[in-house]
Amino acid sequence: MRRVIALGSADAFSSAGRGNTAWLVEDGGALCAVDLGPTALLALRKLGRDPQELRAVHFTHLHGDHIAGWPFLLVDAVYRARRQDPLAVTGPPGTSDRLRALWAACYADAAAKDLPFPLEVRELAPGDGAEVCGRRIEALRAQHQRPPHVALSLRLHGPAGVLAFTGDTGPHPGLADLARGATLLCAECTDLRTPPLASSGASPDYPPDAGRRHLSWDDLRALLPALGVRRIALGHLGPEARGAAARIEAEARELGVDLRVCDDLAQIDL
Repeated sequence: MRRVIALGSADAFSSAGRGNTAWLVEDGGALCAVDLGPTALLALRKLGRDPQELRAVHFTHLHGDHIAGWPFLLVDAVYRARRQDPLAVTGPPGTSDRLRALWAACYADAAAKDLPFPLEVRELAPGDGAEVCGRRIEALRAQHQRPPHVALSLRLHGPAGVLAFTGDTGPHPGLADLARGATLLCAECTDLRTPPLASSGASPDYPPDAGRRHLSWDDLRALLPALGVRRIALGHLGPEARGAAARIEAEARELGVDLRVCDDLAQIDL
């Protein structure tokens, strides 16, 4: 069966008691995850999956709700599974140092030793591509962090076609390039309504002129004609978006889009 599974469906605050958003890709190729937050291993266990089946992890950016499952994947690999199979990782610039620091901060003694399996970390800037475990990975710019930090959206070219992942991002014209020709778009939808400027997350490190850093259903509904994608899975849901799931799905149907507001462990067949 070819499918994408929502390992978690909530924002960084685990709104509505859900796990942090991450995606498991079962498209007929090597098993991979897009992001791996602190609740991801628990979700894999609930699915009856061994975390060490993963052959690749693709990080969209380096916020904790997207990467904090990393040390738990490693400690499980080293001490329980005795992993020997290679593991491939992609992420934005800075990924290698951040993952190494996270491993050391959580399990210092283990991090002082070499891993017993091959680990390849490839850092991608917007516009870069890479061949990883039989898939072509395209990295696109996401609108979520200020320089020098980089956030990515990703296109995975695999046996089931192109799977597109927004990661965390605000609305910007590049989303049309991300979604073009995609079999499925896995999109964040933190807010139900576009927040007023005063409460849109502006802060000294991310001023209003940088644009918003999350999507709302209002944004996505307006973008749908330009995106041209007919299947969408929504994650990274805040409480209001979660509570309006039935309304969002109905409005998408009226626009001719097959849209799923995901719950934890939701499965989207490809």
